Amino acid sequence: MRRLVFRALPALAACVVFAADPRASSAPVYSQATVLNLGSGKAGELAPNCLAVIYGENLSSATVSRLEAAPASKLMPTSLPGAGVSVKVNGLLAGLEYASPEAVVFVVPPELVAGPARIVLTRNSLNGPTVQVQLRDAAPSLLPLDAGWAMARRADTLDWLTEGETARPGEEVILYGTGWGALLRPALNLLIPDSLNELKARSAVRVVLGGTEAEPDRVLYAGATPGAPGIYQIRFVLPEWSGPDPEIRVAIGDRLTQPGLRLRVAAAPPQPPDERLRFTQ
Repeated sequence: MRRLVFRALPALAACVVFAADPRASSAPVYSQATVLNLGSGKAGELAPNCLAVIYGENLSSATVSRLEAAPASKLMPTSLPGAGVSVKVNGLLAGLEYASPEAVVFVVPPELVAGPARIVLTRNSLNGPTVQVQLRDAAPSLLPLDAGWAMARRADTLDWLTEGETARPGEEVILYGTGWGALLRPALNLLIPDSLNELKARSAVRVVLGGTEAEPDRVLYAGATPGAPGIYQIRFVLPEWSGPDPEIRVAIGDRLTQPGLRLRVAAAPPQPPDERLRFTQ
């Protein structure tokens, strides 16, 4: 599960690099428009327990990943070694996943509720601007594995769905996303989940493939991902009617994940054209 977050952050380094920041005396630079939902890449699409990213300049004094700096910790750090950076949302310190001079990834504290929220990033006692965002009850997005492709894996082997590894209609797959909303057991700020925990709005979850909604009973689980703070997962069985590489979207109530991501699914094997006639005559 440690590699999951690296998959979610494809632009991030796979190792810790401590590099001196020549602009150490400069204040962090970012704006409301550069505070984004990590999955959809959209501003204004944040929710409690959502993975968010701040893009800008002078954000961190080092490039550091939580998974490399504190791989065995049960709590998310509010600062990373050598980075000198922290993020507060409505006065609460947020858990940090990754920091670099150009990007900082954090989890919106799950105790917060929908409504206005103030975000400020501080590096080495220098505050960036305080920006205000509007938190939603849910701001669902899917995490991309590669450009245009959803992050997903086969449930039986846990192999990632890639160009050489596709799922087939009728098989169970796992999708990953963020911003999906409240859990049955409320998530706690900084605590890394260690078990499955279903969405509070589980009955409102739907999967849409190629514009067609799958049968609700095909969704086997929707909720937290153990070991991956802020990342949700959905396990579902692909319908037999799934076409090859369909667009995939997840709906939670009336909120849909971003369009344009496809799921790697192989074409169903062709059926004999007169098979049904033979059985019905």
